[in-house]
Amino acid sequence: MKYSECERCGKWSPRMSLVGNILAVLFKVSVGMLTGSKGLVADGVHSIADSVASSIILVSLYVAKKPQDRKHPYGLGKVEYLSTLVTSVFLFCAASLILVEVLKDLFYGVHLIPDKAAIPATLVCLIYSYIMYRSNICAGTQLGSPALVADANESKADSISSVAVLIGLIGTHLGFIYADALAAGFVSVLIYRMSAKMFLQGIHGLIDFSADREIIDQIQKLALAVAGVKGVRTINTRVQGQKNWIDMVIEVLGDQSILETHRISEQVKEKVRENIKEIDGMTVSFFPVKKRMFGIY
Repeated sequence: MKYSECERCGKWSPRMSLVGNILAVLFKVSVGMLTGSKGLVADGVHSIADSVASSIILVSLYVAKKPQDRKHPYGLGKVEYLSTLVTSVFLFCAASLILVEVLKDLFYGVHLIPDKAAIPATLVCLIYSYIMYRSNICAGTQLGSPALVADANESKADSISSVAVLIGLIGTHLGFIYADALAAGFVSVLIYRMSAKMFLQGIHGLIDFSADREIIDQIQKLALAVAGVKGVRTINTRVQGQKNWIDMVIEVLGDQSILETHRISEQVKEKVRENIKEIDGMTVSFFPVKKRMFGIY
């Protein structure tokens, strides 16, 4: 974690996203219907999916922080990846609804020119969604939270879709009657792309994968710095949402007592936990070695 404020930001960002997305839905849909902008209504439908997704992410972050128990010895960190999958499905459904409406307009030749009031309204939505993107991507990256990063990606998609809607609205007033409908179609394509990316991230997270090489190297150095550790035989890691689980085998002299070996193992755990905050659980086993004149085996 880079700053001490990241925890507080990570706590409040998803809550603000939920409230903001609900307000965005009411604002976009009502203004879109009043001004006759298909693009803005489509953007509102996108925000409906964002609202549902933000609520799912908020719940998943709460569940993921619960401690381990007998039924869940590795904790519930992977709930964050599950929320990412569910979010991607909601975004896919939202994109499909938008695309169906766009195709209806294009095939049946509906050419309504939206009111100019839709332009400043879309600009306001664009600024807000970009602010939420910057807040969530910062917190999600610093905390290593896939759920917060997923929420940030939704806000990013919202920003891009608002830009498309803004261009479409301006285009209709410049004489291109299909601009608003095409902007809504472009929004749906962006949402499809984002949902596919999030779906693959969720699948990847649910399948066990190791921590970054830098973290593994740091764990090895910390273990070797403990007196009595003659080597590190294996380090296996698995990412559990924002945290990591470590299974390590260290080498110790075989002529030491069990009590001394246990003490060394506990010191390794303590040293690693003190220096690396992103660890949820850790097991340290030992492998006895013999000391010879020309080395250890």
